[in-house]
Amino acid sequence: MKVLIIIITLSMALCHALPAFSMMAQLSAPVTLNEKPQRIVTIFSSNTEIVAILGLADNIAGIDAYTYFPDEIKNKPLIGGRLGFSLERIIEQKPDLVIMTPARQATHQLLTPLRKFGIPVLVLEGNSIEEIIHNIRLVAQVTKTTEKGEQVAAEMEQRLHTVQQKPAGYRAPRVIMITGQVSNGLLLVARPQAYKKTPGYTADSILKAGGTLALEEYKQAGPALKQVSPEAIIAADPDIILYTISGDKIRDLLTLPGWSQMKAVKNNDIYPAKSAYVLIPGPRIIDGIEYMSDIFEQWSLRQ
Repeated sequence: MKVLIIIITLSMALCHALPAFSMMAQLSAPVTLNEKPQRIVTIFSSNTEIVAILGLADNIAGIDAYTYFPDEIKNKPLIGGRLGFSLERIIEQKPDLVIMTPARQATHQLLTPLRKFGIPVLVLEGNSIEEIIHNIRLVAQVTKTTEKGEQVAAEMEQRLHTVQQKPAGYRAPRVIMITGQVSNGLLLVARPQAYKKTPGYTADSILKAGGTLALEEYKQAGPALKQVSPEAIIAADPDIILYTISGDKIRDLLTLPGWSQMKAVKNNDIYPAKSAYVLIPGPRIIDGIEYMSDIFEQWSLRQ
């Protein structure tokens, strides 16, 4: 079976009635369907979760190999994984809609062949919390589930509004979230994306929860690259460290010279963050924001 390795485009399909969030949106044509789609292929977890929360889990005809939520989709046909996606497998599912996201090797080369087969393709970006909520409304509009989409989006907006109502005297903690570690010893962190006006959804979730980004205050950390040295984190000296890596890995980091002197370590303000709630730009990101908000408010009360 031939596998087509797909390369991502920085684009988002938008209907004209909705505001444009991506400057590259023109690369992906707006999607309008005459009928509610019955067979949807979703590439990347966030898109699967959006379709499922709109009540269309049964309509999902194919997913990628790294999508695990919700339970209803676990036995869906797989159309590829981290190294690429199979055009043939996607077409075998006979989809009347394919939803993708710009990440890794995902969409550009797949768009043209799918459209040649007459398959509508919706390409979504999620660079901020507002854009994630917008995506829910957009998918709802395309899939003829507008009422449900508005309900989900409005609930997320209300929860976000509640989180942002901080008590009097609230002090925002300086935060670093460690999301991974690479073989050369550098750490992956949540921070604004280089060359983009939006902060990136994970960094934005920290800001929305009431924190500030400690690395952005420490200018010597360099440009906004997601890979930083352990020494840069020490120099930034955050009030709170969040991590999505394993507990063993964070314990190993704490043994490095200088880490025990950071405020977050001294005060035991190091907390795990569930990857599904902070690293997937879908509906559950609001759970991650609420979780972080509770941590930040408790920290503020102790100051």
